[in-house]
Amino acid sequence: MRTDFAMSHIPVYVYFIFIALLWVGMTRCFRRTIRIRRLLVMPLLFAALGFRGFFGLFPHPADRDILAVLLGLAVGLALGWHHARRWTIAIDRQAGQITVPGDVMMFAIILGSFAFEFALHYGIESRAAWVAAWPVQPLAAGVWAWFLGMTAGRNVNLALRYRDQQGLPVAEAP
Repeated sequence: MRTDFAMSHIPVYVYFIFIALLWVGMTRCFRRTIRIRRLLVMPLLFAALGFRGFFGLFPHPADRDILAVLLGLAVGLALGWHHARRWTIAIDRQAGQITVPGDVMMFAIILGSFAFEFALHYGIESRAAWVAAWPVQPLAAGVWAWFLGMTAGRNVNLALRYRDQQGLPVAEAP
């Protein structure tokens, strides 16, 4: 009988990261007012983490991985854009702020990316057979790009709407 438990090998900092991600994701479920520059934060964070995560686990990308990245990015951008296009937003140009509705999508993306990354790392550390299968590497590249695309698509939509709209004072927002 095995006495060690697979979860006992997880560093303690991973639990703190998970709790922080839960907090960030839950705050995105409620209406909030943010500075327009903050629309860059999550796409840049997902790009950095995806790039680091992919090349950390798979240091030698193949052509099919690049194709998977482009496909995942295109699908993610389209879905993220489509998701945010019907939102009612309020713009305060003097303060450089935008008020966005609460949305569970970012919470799902944050938890999904954490679960995805955790599963890949667990598979590699446990030497699971499925990690060596040929579709895992391009699938990982595509999924990381999809998460980035979803975040970037919705934030580009909001940034362009901020640029194009005259803006209502935040107090008049529905």
